[in-house]
Amino acid sequence: MLKYIYRVIILIAVFVAALSYFGRDIKQVVFDIDNTTVMEDATFPLVTIKTGDNRINLLHGYSSNLAANLLRESVTPLDFDKTFEVLISQENYDIKKLNYEVREFVGDALIETDSVSVFEESKEDKTAKIKIKAELASDKEYAIKITLITSESKKMFYYQRVKLNNNVHLAEKLDFVLEFHNAIMNKSTAEDVAKYLEPSEDADNSSLAYVNINSSIEQVSWGNLKPTILTEIIPSVKEIYEDSASVELNYIIEAEVSGVTERYRVTEFYRVKYATDRMYLMNYERRMESIFDINLASISKSELKLGITSEDEVPFVSAEDDTKIAFVRNRELWFYNLEGNEITRVFSFRQEKTDYLRELYDQHDIRILNMDAEGNLDFLVYGYMNRGQYEGRVAIILYHFIRAENRIEELVYIPIEEPYQILKENLSELSYVNAKDIFYFHIYNQIYSYNLITHELTVIAADINKSHVVVLKDLNYAAWQESSDPKLTKNINIMDLESGEVETISAKTGYNIRLMDMIDSNIIYGFVSEGDIASMIDGSVMAPLSEVEIASVDKKILKSYSKADYYISGLEVKDNIVELRRVQKVNENGRTAYTLAPKDYIMNQVKSEAPLISTTSRVTDQALTEYYLSLPKSFIMEKLPKMNYTVNTVISQDPTIRLPESTQNLLYYYPYVTGGIAGAYDNAADAIEIAKAGTGVVVNSRQQLVWERGVKATKSTISKFENMTWTSSSIDTVENCLALLLAYQDVAVPNKQLNTDDSSAYDVLKDYSKYTPIRLTGITLDDALYYVSKGRPVIAMTDIGNAVIIYGYDAFNIMVIDPSKSNVTKMGIQDSAQMFEDAGNIFLSYLEQ
Repeated sequence: MLKYIYRVIILIAVFVAALSYFGRDIKQVVFDIDNTTVMEDATFPLVTIKTGDNRINLLHGYSSNLAANLLRESVTPLDFDKTFEVLISQENYDIKKLNYEVREFVGDALIETDSVSVFEESKEDKTAKIKIKAELASDKEYAIKITLITSESKKMFYYQRVKLNNNVHLAEKLDFVLEFHNAIMNKSTAEDVAKYLEPSEDADNSSLAYVNINSSIEQVSWGNLKPTILTEIIPSVKEIYEDSASVELNYIIEAEVSGVTERYRVTEFYRVKYATDRMYLMNYERRMESIFDINLASISKSELKLGITSEDEVPFVSAEDDTKIAFVRNRELWFYNLEGNEITRVFSFRQEKTDYLRELYDQHDIRILNMDAEGNLDFLVYGYMNRGQYEGRVAIILYHFIRAENRIEELVYIPIEEPYQILKENLSELSYVNAKDIFYFHIYNQIYSYNLITHELTVIAADINKSHVVVLKDLNYAAWQESSDPKLTKNINIMDLESGEVETISAKTGYNIRLMDMIDSNIIYGFVSEGDIASMIDGSVMAPLSEVEIASVDKKILKSYSKADYYISGLEVKDNIVELRRVQKVNENGRTAYTLAPKDYIMNQVKSEAPLISTTSRVTDQALTEYYLSLPKSFIMEKLPKMNYTVNTVISQDPTIRLPESTQNLLYYYPYVTGGIAGAYDNAADAIEIAKAGTGVVVNSRQQLVWERGVKATKSTISKFENMTWTSSSIDTVENCLALLLAYQDVAVPNKQLNTDDSSAYDVLKDYSKYTPIRLTGITLDDALYYVSKGRPVIAMTDIGNAVIIYGYDAFNIMVIDPSKSNVTKMGIQDSAQMFEDAGNIFLSYLEQ
């Protein structure tokens, strides 16, 4: 017995000693605020590409070793000799070696790898010549990863696309772009390029923030502003084809406005077309944003100047007493103490010694999570880290701002293995830190909680699409449905983010429940009968609601909507109105379908309160429309606020959270518009609509190219179909179309396997096609013909139960196989477009890769 007592005494002594030791260590980390530092300047080399005599595509270095096929910032066209040069601005490093990899975009398979250790050198730069030896398919894009290795063995990664085509006329296209750009910088030469514009009376010529091909030449040539360019202009080639190209110019300018020098970030986007006799300007857009400067504040009106901008909404939070405000501007976080008239730049990548290129690289953002009564803040920085200890990494970092000491402390560091453009689509609006030091966040369809004290990471909910989550920021609540599959959802969970308590709204017996949206800090959901959930012929699942409810977070039902024989397929909140998209059920040949019905509306009485801060606009002859941030009416700015800067706390504990490796089960479609992703969509049609409006392309989350604007040939025919034979039948035209499409792929499938009574046409293609099937429901006939131009036939529904195969087109007709007839048929484009639209624009095809 005595030896057990000794053991207990020894264990207690060890525990007390350990507690004393580690307690002393923790105390030093938390309270020794002299242990601070400032953010290091940007150091990574900048890289440009030279192909022929053209210097293009400014590349930024990553210290994150990303998959090469995830980045689509720019593309380099290659001649058949497959050579290009890498121009390295060394900056602080001595580059000793360059490795490169050539990879497939789909699947990321390695095609070639090699290295270069002999460089051509100038005073500041090194040049490496690369010749790709592997066979490359013409007009196909490949991913390139370039690794720079320094004399100290540090590695930095650069990413690029290449495309083999000997006849893209790159020099002529770039010459045209730069000549146009140079011409509009001067009134005396601007008229020379006015002929390329398409001025419209509907164009907004009241602002320089956004001009386009429809603006006046006066607007395009900068109005009365006289800008001076501060940075070198290096064209970035976004897309390149034999006859056309999309090119972007990014630069910083300065100009005098009312006698004061102001700086602006400018992006010009060109889509040009080459012809043997002339060049055509197919699209032109220019965006201009003032760089925020506290010294431009209007003292007389107690306003902060935002300047020329399209982003006139300013994300902000305030303390309860309304005397402290934090806001985000130009990817910088600011805190304004109104009582002391002091403003603090809490977080920024801007640095004193600037080249404007690296620290102002715009592939990151900031999100304010909350502010307490003292003005202390929690906030996220996510994306590419321009400088500092994480320079070149892609990450999500949670910081805490201690207002009394003007310092920030890193709480969480989450490394991310994808670029900002994809990260911003995967990170949902749900992110919050509560008073118990629990950090909630939602990424990759998982809702996590992380205890900042115990460092425990917990998955609260799995497989939750961000479109099935709503965040009630005013109340610090979040709600989500328990599954992204409407066939499985029986509950909606409502969480109080402060207490962590969860309430549940459950479906009625025989029904499922769907979370739809929110309005005025209340949630909108609806009930769908299990018997009404139907799989459509295109593989989509229709789950129409028979009843919609609006409820508060304490589950009190505020409004309810239902109408006999009508179902709600979707809804949209517009101000204080809920617009209901309605359908009616029909049955044809044993298959349930839904036809469109007139919309209906739910009116909601919103208690509108004037915001604490708001934006106002003023117009001058020189800068046209400029915006200002109006501060609370009770505040009077007697002089410019005192400017403060933060320091970073040096921490000894590793703040890293490594997220569990997740399998992305859901397929998303990304429209790339002017070089960036403009959203993530479940349906290809939604992404195609965005890309079509923005002269872009669509890529899915498997990096497969889905659709391209403006590259469809004027006519195209898949000749193999004209020699095919089939048995004409007015029964099962869908199955006959499936058989013909699979036969075109040289896939033979027994007829009984093509039956769609208990399946869908999409599922059949998913099971038997050599390639990835794609549901294109919702696009127009003209957009669907892109697939035919690429040699891929399209199955199109002509009504609820019948289909044809489109295999060709010209300027006036489409060529189809109608299985109910014994020969190929021509149909007028306009008449057939209307017929397909009346049938719901239901199209199916496939992706070749």
